[in-house]
Amino acid sequence: MPDLITPQVRKLAAIGYGEASTDNNPQEVRGICFTVTNRMRAWGLADVASLLKETGDSYIVAARGKNERYNQLMAASEADINADPNMRSAVESARDALAQRGNDPSNGAYWWDGIDIKDSTNPRHSDGFHYGSPSHNIFGVAQVSKPEKITYWKQLNKKTNTMVNVRERGRYNHVYRSTAAIGKTIFWTTNPEYIKATGAKEYR
Repeated sequence: MPDLITPQVRKLAAIGYGEASTDNNPQEVRGICFTVTNRMRAWGLADVASLLKETGDSYIVAARGKNERYNQLMAASEADINADPNMRSAVESARDALAQRGNDPSNGAYWWDGIDIKDSTNPRHSDGFHYGSPSHNIFGVAQVSKPEKITYWKQLNKKTNTMVNVRERGRYNHVYRSTAAIGKTIFWTTNPEYIKATGAKEYR
């Protein structure tokens, strides 16, 4: 008898199933499931619902309720899910991601994009992004470099009572770097040079 589908497994499976392309690439769906749990754990959160509260609606568009595939899996009976190989695969990937079991096709990603990477209003464009490999550029969108920012370690000048630069901390020209591309999804993490230069949290 198949394992019961818990609410958290169902929600994560629906996110992976709904956010992935309709090509039903199981590794694409699995990569999205792992990306969600990667960020959930990095944030120190216990479940997917808590992550959605922290990130707001912009992180997972499918969960807003207007994505047909997301809604389909959320409403499906367990019998219907078990009878559909694509939904069943999504549930299995969600279980693995929550249990940190098996391979992570996203390679440790925290974000993903589909065709919306072509949209100039996408956060990747405003903050800058580079491809970790040329093969990740599946939509033919040129990577975006921003003017280089240099940050410095500072200390108090007791004579002037002002903070002064003492040495360079780091420099960066983009925030996001791709980790994988599967199906019609590009996966992203934070540029380590940006983290070094700013002290930002990689999952934020």
